[in-house]
Amino acid sequence: NHLMVLGLLVFESTVHRHQLYFRLNNSLKPPPFSIIFQGITRQHLDHGILPCIKYFINFFFYKFGLEISLIVAVNVIGQRMDFYALLHSCALLAVLSRRRRKAIGEVWSKYCTFTAGLMVLQYLLCIGIPPAFCVYPWRTAVHPLSSNVIKWFYMPDFAMRPNPLFIFDYLLLLCSSLQWHVFEEENRAAVRLLAGDNVEISRSLDPCSFNQFIPVDNFLHCCYLDMVKVFVFSYFFWLVLCLIFITGTTRINIFCLGYLVACFYFMLFGGSVLMQPVRYILRLWDWLIGYTCFVIAMKNLV
Repeated sequence: NHLMVLGLLVFESTVHRHQLYFRLNNSLKPPPFSIIFQGITRQHLDHGILPCIKYFINFFFYKFGLEISLIVAVNVIGQRMDFYALLHSCALLAVLSRRRRKAIGEVWSKYCTFTAGLMVLQYLLCIGIPPAFCVYPWRTAVHPLSSNVIKWFYMPDFAMRPNPLFIFDYLLLLCSSLQWHVFEEENRAAVRLLAGDNVEISRSLDPCSFNQFIPVDNFLHCCYLDMVKVFVFSYFFWLVLCLIFITGTTRINIFCLGYLVACFYFMLFGGSVLMQPVRYILRLWDWLIGYTCFVIAMKNLV
């Protein structure tokens, strides 16, 4: 594993030095954003399948890095299922409670600091203290803690060492650090001209008047890219409802009841929900996302 990481670092350094030498040798300026395909901007996104794929290869994390970071955070919680997973759940709730992307960007540096500090703390707990210096009181007390409690709190222990698997924590720290960089880059005019802006739409808009705020043509020209858009914008809502229904029916407990209620509520109104004011639609999804984070935290606690 260490040789693989070292090989990847050598490969990245070689490519970076080769690109730097090529630009200096040909008097080329480096792009304002690290991209693979030159000349692909936001204006090329709607020109076809191939330009769309090239655009997302260049700027996928720029557009969806926040969502990827949140998915990785949920994955860390699901893999750990201990006291530190509960802390990650609380941090996730604190970040999502900001709701707007700009507000999340203001506290994202604190979230990265929290993630890095938690990872260092867990590393120190895995190292522990040499047995010659002291004995841990949770093992030598009159009423010692059980092994399950020690494992859940991730305490250092001579009898059963903590599991030093930090790959998911590392991925979370990597994604959150990259997203921190994205939050800084999206405020630069050169990057916005190249990749487009990440400004949210106003919550006071009416969905019936969206067409006057959309800068691209209507996607009903029967090309393959338009078919993909029709699927995403017309059927993705129902796909999400299917996932909510599956989540609520795979297990039988009090938490799944909330998913079933949410699914039947959305299905009761159907596609007419999407024609409500933006503020109302986002409020519904905010409640569903908040309930999901609450369920994740409670499952770690119990």
